[in-house]
Amino acid sequence: MVSASPNAKWSVGILQCGEVPESLSHAFIDYNEMIAKSLIAADPKLTCRTWRVFEGEIPKPDECDAWITTGSRHSVNDENHWTGKFCDFVKVAAEKEHPFVGICYGMQMMARALGGRVEFSQKGWGVGVATSSVYVQPAWMSQAVDQLNLVVSHQEQVITLPENATLIAGSAFCPHSIFSVGSNMLGIQGHPEFTADYSRALMEARREIIPADRISEGMDSLAKPVHGGLTFEWIVKFIRETLSRSAAS
Repeated sequence: MVSASPNAKWSVGILQCGEVPESLSHAFIDYNEMIAKSLIAADPKLTCRTWRVFEGEIPKPDECDAWITTGSRHSVNDENHWTGKFCDFVKVAAEKEHPFVGICYGMQMMARALGGRVEFSQKGWGVGVATSSVYVQPAWMSQAVDQLNLVVSHQEQVITLPENATLIAGSAFCPHSIFSVGSNMLGIQGHPEFTADYSRALMEARREIIPADRISEGMDSLAKPVHGGLTFEWIVKFIRETLSRSAAS
């Protein structure tokens, strides 16, 4: 486990649950690389290693100091060769109090693994830049804000939070957009690693499956400022605080 010192080097395991569509891979780096780039920008002292979870490569929870997921085109309710195993990984990470940050699919898996419920939303696709109201300001929020803008791309939502979860942010469209469970599990529905350019390209690539009016709204929303960098500052501080508590206990 990493030292509590703010200058200590530490490792983050990136749990890759999906990849950039092949049609966009020539123009954009893959999801694990987006997350690694954003994490290192927030803290150059950390190192990253990726496990391709969606291909069945699932690590042991103690192989890194902390964990973060990518998004995925898959559902956490799928029955396949890896989803159940990944659910078990999340349960063990929670039990052993390893720092875990679930982004989009990872947040939904966190909810499922810990007793919540995830379903396809009757409100349809969430795309573009979504604005969430921030209800509480945990200590790891280095900058207090009332609203947070993040790129989103999802059909499913967390319908029921796990027991003992703390709701941090939400909106009318997505009531549970950020929540935590205990002191070591943090879920974020939005994609702080996505840029407006990638969101635009992804919507264009999915015109056949996303209603035209929703894409039009999503494209218009890209004019909003995006708080991805700030969110990664929060993520790093959340993980460091969790590791410091563990080192002190």
